[in-house]
Order: sequence, then C-alpha cells, then structure tokens
Amino acid sequence: MIISSNIKKYRELKEMTQENLAEQMNISRQSISKWERGDALPSVENLIRLSELLDLSLDDLVFNQSEFPLPFDYGAFKSKWVYFGWMFMPILFIVNGLFSLSYVDEGWYYILGGLLMGGLIQEIAMVDLKRYYNYFTVTKTGIFYYSSKYYIPKPIKIILGVFGSRQVEFVSYKDIEEMQIYFGNSGFQGFNTTVSYRPRQYFYNRELFELRVTLKDGQTVHLNLDRAFFSDSLERRYFLAMFNYFKGQNVPLEDKYNVINSIEKEYSIIDEAYKLKEGF
Repeated sequence: MIISSNIKKYRELKEMTQENLAEQMNISRQSISKWERGDALPSVENLIRLSELLDLSLDDLVFNQSEFPLPFDYGAFKSKWVYFGWMFMPILFIVNGLFSLSYVDEGWYYILGGLLMGGLIQEIAMVDLKRYYNYFTVTKTGIFYYSSKYYIPKPIKIILGVFGSRQVEFVSYKDIEEMQIYFGNSGFQGFNTTVSYRPRQYFYNRELFELRVTLKDGQTVHLNLDRAFFSDSLERRYFLAMFNYFKGQNVPLEDKYNVINSIEKEYSIIDEAYKLKEGF
C-alpha cells in the first residue's frame, strides 16, 4: 500500500525510529509498525499529524504524488483496442462495401455510410480519439510532442497514432522561455441558438484546456491537458508532480486560472476558472 510504504520511507528519511515517531504522536510503537506493514491504516487525525511530522503534504503521503515516473506519456491511450472498439461498425461497413463493389452497385453506399459514421464518432463521441496522436511525453531532458510539417487529415493522423507512426518533435527544458496553463473560460456561445451553454456540455465544444509552451526562439507549442479533468486518470494523479518537475528544471510557469491550486485543494477546475471570469 502507498500509505504504508510512504510512512516508512519518509520516517527513515527523517532519521526517526518507530519509537521516536510514536512518542511524538503519543501512540504506541506497535501502531506505527502496523501502519508500515499495512495491517492497519491511520485515522484522518493521525494522517494529518504524520504529514506535519514527516514534513510533506497529505497528497504526497496518500497518493505518492511527489514521485513522478519518467518518461511520462500525458494523454496517451494504453491500448489500440479503444480505437477498434469505437470504430468497429464503420470499419465493418467500409470492408463490406469494398467486397461488394465487384458485384453490387450499392457497395459505395456502405463505404460512404462507414466513412460518415466514422467521422461522426471521431467528432462527437465521448472519447477523444485524437489522443492517439496529440499526447506529449515528459522526459528527463525535455518534452516530445506531436508535430507535422504538412497537412494530414485527422482520421489518417489517428490511424498513424494507433500504429505508433505519429510525427514528433523534441524541445529541451533549456530552450523553454515560459509555460502557461490556459483555460478558455469565455465559454461556448452556441450556434446562434437559444440553447444555454453549460461548461463541458459536449466534447466538441468543450473549453480549451492546454499548456502553452513558449520557446526562446518565439515559437509556441500547444499541449492538450484535458485528461486532468478525469479524477481517476494518471494525468490527474501526477499533474502536480509534473509541474513540480518542470519547476525543478527552472521553467517559469504562469497559472492565472488557478488550476494547480484547484487540483491541490481538490476544487473543481472548471468552477474555479469560471469564478475568475465572473469576479468572485
């Protein structure tokens, strides 16, 4: 368990014995021993006291956020089957149409239907298939990000990403002038309809949430941060650790939408960003 291993790890870093820690917490040494073995868990009050004595945040103690695994793929799918699961029917229609062309004139209808269905899924589905190519990778020396020197249709970029053939560029931390966490809190205004806008109402009109990396040569790199909206994602879990790592690389950061503070205090990123717009 993370809590158990962290209690022992940070106790030893502080050069404290189980007896020392137990004495300062006014509990028995056996209680400390049970926590470190995973036989029992500290109460909320004891967790707070542990974080004070071990000089680390509750998040670091409970979630292990201070440890950042490198390299780290931010936003990447872990499996090709997500794509094939969502695109099964469009692919089936297209393949069926191709095999029907030689003897049935209606084969083109299957192909066009499959292409239309696939396009709709990629644009308005609840899953963002662009993650197959637009994720970025944080390494010890810099960031790999998607970049194409010429136009490629989105469906082709997704397929290339599925099979690991996306085009990437690398930027070193020493070449970064500044980072900015951007959240588009102006809101979606709609298509001249009477339907009221609600934040994150649909995938295709979500607020823009990205990391803007300004390089010393004046170029700006845009990195998508959407996965931080999902509380159970690795991107959310390591969000603070990632930016702590950037800070350790002496990269200046602007966060005028208070995203880091919202995640650290477990506030809603969206609500807090809109409060800034409304002047709360």
